[in-house]
Formats: sequence, structure tokens, C-alpha cells
Amino acid sequence: MGLSKKDLTVDDHGIIIDHSLVSLNIPFSEIEDAILVDGASFNLGHVVSGEKTDRRYIGKYVNSAFGIYTMYSYADVDRYIVVTYGGGKTLVFNMPTASATEATAQKMGAVSE
Repeated sequence: MGLSKKDLTVDDHGIIIDHSLVSLNIPFSEIEDAILVDGASFNLGHVVSGEKTDRRYIGKYVNSAFGIYTMYSYADVDRYIVVTYGGGKTLVFNMPTASATEATAQKMGAVSE
């Protein structure tokens, strides 16, 4: 697969995020579910720890759908991949563009909401 952005890599083995605010290594074997969602239907919630800027959302967030979850995304991309892993943990991320996010979701076998 090999799709990546600066601190995020999605390859044939899984998802790796290596950033000062978020560090995750999720093998595909640990992913329970992956869904591609539209930004219009996604409730970001609020920051527990991390940052929310004009450019990106990164860190621990909380909303009514997931409780506390990990967010790593570009703020101007309105598509997200929601990944459930490790017994109910949630990661929400996207790629630099909507089309790259959709391509990554397809390669991961994510279903569309």
C-alpha cells in the first residue's frame, strides 16, 4: 500500500503514527472495523489533549459516538477513516486529500458510511 503523510504511514502491515502527540502502531490483524465517513456527518467533539488548529486535529478527543478517541487528521479534508481496534479503541484519521483518504480506505477494505 505504502500511502503516507509526514508522521503517518499506512502500508501492507498496518497503520503507524509517529508524532510527539500521538504514537500508534496498529497491525491490520488488530483492526476490528474500518469505516469511511463524510465530514458532514462526523462530530469531532472536543480536545482532551493535543491540538486543534486551522491545519490539523491531533491528539485525544472526546465525542458522544466514541467517547475518548485518537484523532490524526488534516482539518481541510472532509473525509475520515474511523478504525476500531484493540478491543474497542478508536482511531480517526485522514490523508492530505479526500481522494487519497478514499484510496487508503479502499485499500484497507473500509466500508463507506
